[in-house]
Amino acid sequence: MKKFYYDLHVFYSRKDGFSVPIVIEGEESHLEEEVIKYAVDNDLISDEDSGQVDSVVEIDEFEYNQMKGI
Repeated sequence: MKKFYYDLHVFYSRKDGFSVPIVIEGEESHLEEEVIKYAVDNDLISDEDSGQVDSVVEIDEFEYNQMKGI
């Protein structure tokens, strides 16, 4: 299986929001809705936050590691 890396951005206002680095294994890239569902199902964001997702961007492993502080 291949690993796919994503930056999921939750946006409340111009001054309030956060990004969540996500890695999902699979055969092919995932749709935005699938990444959001994965994040909710794995307690990475709340169900309430899922309605505030501004973007889901596929990133590379290096960017993912930077977001995680590795």
